[in-house]
Amino acid sequence: MYQINSHYQPIVSLAHRRVVGYEALLRAQKSDGQPCSPLDAFAEADRKGCLEKFDRGCLISHIKKYTTIQNEDKWLFVNINSATINPENLRANLVNHQLKKLGFSPHNIVLEILEDGAKSTQQLKTFVDYYRKLGFLIAIDDLGTGHSNFDRIWELKPNIVKLDRSMLVNARNDSARQRWLTRCIALLRETGAIILVEGVETQDDALLTLDADADLAQGYFFAKPNPTGCHDQAWLLNELHMLHHRSLYDQTERQRGHTHKKLAIKHMLLDASKAVAQGIEFQLATSELLQHCAVERIYLLNTEGIQTIESLTPEHSQTLSPKTYAPLSRSDGALWARRAYFRNAMEHPEQVQISTPYIGLPNANLNITLSKAIYRTFSGEKNVLCVDINAQYLNE
Repeated sequence: MYQINSHYQPIVSLAHRRVVGYEALLRAQKSDGQPCSPLDAFAEADRKGCLEKFDRGCLISHIKKYTTIQNEDKWLFVNINSATINPENLRANLVNHQLKKLGFSPHNIVLEILEDGAKSTQQLKTFVDYYRKLGFLIAIDDLGTGHSNFDRIWELKPNIVKLDRSMLVNARNDSARQRWLTRCIALLRETGAIILVEGVETQDDALLTLDADADLAQGYFFAKPNPTGCHDQAWLLNELHMLHHRSLYDQTERQRGHTHKKLAIKHMLLDASKAVAQGIEFQLATSELLQHCAVERIYLLNTEGIQTIESLTPEHSQTLSPKTYAPLSRSDGALWARRAYFRNAMEHPEQVQISTPYIGLPNANLNITLSKAIYRTFSGEKNVLCVDINAQYLNE
């Protein structure tokens, strides 16, 4: 039908700074020697009613060739065609027999399957559990395409999750998507999976992948697929060393800039808190702070975390139509006791507290809150003075 061959692309551990596995990729030729895509080859096998046999043949072919070019203890990633994930294909005797003949163990094989490849979650889980009990590792491939279902990931608990290159491409010049990529990786890691990012094509892609805290990476930047999986080890070690160095340097510089900007607002907040504590009218006491370009709102909380007056909002923060979040626009009476910036301010009244970034109400911007407990000398009241700033300001 087709002449099949294998190419191998290295998979890199960013922390270990070395290749830890290879993905086997099908290369097929027609009888006349013309190349054809793997999709066409599998479609032809499906038409002839031998899809499962062809899929298994590709797997065995990948393993046979791999053992001749790679003797180290590294993973071999092999794709399983979605159509073969069914109750009738729970037979691994042929594969296990071939593995034993070649001196290969199932724990060296990572079976890549598409999360949405099976018709039902139970069918996919049965397939995954069956092969996992035999010792194979399971990877969910191309997460982030189509109708990805995070519930299935929790149900299947794969060893490895491969994020589709589209997630990296979309995050290249979009800070919001970069944050989502980082949080997505952290969330997926909660399932117990190792996270691999595909489609790393440039040094900036590699840096973004490293900053997002992915475990593994794969792409043309490290090496293109080739018949032997060869790569320049010296270059790779040096490049990964430089990436780590650059990432740490950028992180330090960002932190230095953030600290400088936060310090300026912190001093203004301290001045405002002293004025409020002395009984100066709230808007007058906070007028300088209210003019700062990053400030979005200023407000007071009582000892129960209840907002006692309506937020002061500077004109420059009115970036959205007032009607967009009209039901959330009034905040007096809101209860913020569960927010860490309130609890920390109450527990450490002498210090200004600075929160981590979060999506704030009412405008759904990424905010950071600075807070300080104050004692009003004229009334003996204890309050927490809060100022929300746009987190994007720190990166400008």
